[in-house]
Amino acid sequence: MDDVKITIVKPGAELITPVNHLVDYAKLIETAGRSCYKSEDRITNESAPRFIRSIIKRGHESVIEHCSVTYRITCSRACSHQLVRHRIAAFSQESQRYCDYGKLGFQVIMPPTIDNHVLARVCFVNQVREAYSNYLALREYGIPPEDARFLLPNASKTEVVTTFNLRQWRHVFNERLLNPHAQWEIKSIMRDIAYELNNYIPIFFEDIVEKLSPNRLPFPEPLPHPPPEYIKEGSSEPSPKKE
Repeated sequence: MDDVKITIVKPGAELITPVNHLVDYAKLIETAGRSCYKSEDRITNESAPRFIRSIIKRGHESVIEHCSVTYRITCSRACSHQLVRHRIAAFSQESQRYCDYGKLGFQVIMPPTIDNHVLARVCFVNQVREAYSNYLALREYGIPPEDARFLLPNASKTEVVTTFNLRQWRHVFNERLLNPHAQWEIKSIMRDIAYELNNYIPIFFEDIVEKLSPNRLPFPEPLPHPPPEYIKEGSSEPSPKKE
């Protein structure tokens, strides 16, 4: 129990869908969309971008539901509750019921407002350490992970493999990225995803990215701080690093 260590990680996203699949989406979407107008004879090697921009501008976005993109999203449990509200989607989330963090170790997400405040950072780390220490104690008492998890905080890191069709990605970007009231964590994740998808399939997301600020930093860079294992419980200041 004296060796309890907690890792602070940053939220992020990893593209799972193979890139070579993405580059074929424009042709597939054009084929589907032109079936509505029986204008397949107008398909050429260069016709897809103009056609797709046109249907998006007209709000005929049901056509782009034929293609989907999958990401592995790393975020806090607090953030994941926002993510899984979106439908239509497929989610596969890291299970606190079956994952034993006594064996796997424990990771958390720290909000930048806390990370940039020395005393708040100490309070945060001490609280997380206490929760995790008690989790480990329950595991030692034979309590199963599905019950010991009741002690873990909203800051707990989780991974959610997430699949949205292209229309739903656009909706999520509008709600969780362009919306000025969106929470910082999900906004930072969606910003990175939007930029990446715009690199590979710009005709589906270029209008979204054009609305973003040129400054791509989602939140202020955190101040340097010591690893949490060097902060003593109940202390208001970081303790010296152990040799």
